Amino acid sequence: MKLITPSLLLPPISLFIDLLQVDEWILEINETYTKQTLRNRYYIATNQGIRAMIIPIKKVNGSHTKTKDILLDDSAAWLKYHHKTLITNYRNSAYFDYYEDDIINIFSHYKKLYELNIAFIKWILEQLDINIKVSITENYEKQYSIDYIDDRDKYAKYENIQLPYYRQVFIDKVGFISNLSILDLLFNLGAESVIYLKNIIK
Repeated sequence: MKLITPSLLLPPISLFIDLLQVDEWILEINETYTKQTLRNRYYIATNQGIRAMIIPIKKVNGSHTKTKDILLDDSAAWLKYHHKTLITNYRNSAYFDYYEDDIINIFSHYKKLYELNIAFIKWILEQLDINIKVSITENYEKQYSIDYIDDRDKYAKYENIQLPYYRQVFIDKVGFISNLSILDLLFNLGAESVIYLKNIIK
C-alpha cells in the first residue's frame, strides 16, 4: 500500500503510526501551496503548553505557487529562533543532545521548503529504523487508485489525536500533550520511539 500526503515539516507522531503499515510514502509537491498548514510548521511542548513553530516562506508565483517552488525566507532569523526555542524547551529531555547537531545541520542546508521537509523525513525514518520508500509526485493527479491512501487533504492543522502517555519535559506543569511533532517523541524516548509506535498498532 502507498500513502500520499502533503510535504510536511517534522510531521506529527500519528503519521508515523500510519507509515509502519505502508510500503511507500509519496509527498505531493505539485499541488498549489496551501498556507497555514503543517507544510511549514510543527508543534512542540513548552512550559506554557503547545506551541507552533513556523518557518517563513516566499511564494515565487504568488498564490499560484506550487509546493515544489516554495522558498524558505532567508531574510528572517527563523533558524536562530527555532534553535533557541528547541534548546529552551528540550535541553532537559533525555535525548535532545544526541539529536541537536543533526537537526540544526539539516535546517541550515536547504533553500526550498520541500527539500528541507524531505531531508528531515529521511533522517527521521532512519532514526526510527522505518524502512520504506520515500518519493515525490511528478505531476498533480486529482485522484488515485484504491492502491493508494490519499491523505493530501489532512494535516491542515494540529490534531489532538489521543495517543498513549510517555514522559514529557513539562508534563508535571501542563500535562501530557498528545500528537506533537515526531521530534518530541525522539527527544524524550530516543531509539525506543519506534517501540512506542509499534505498540500502538498491536
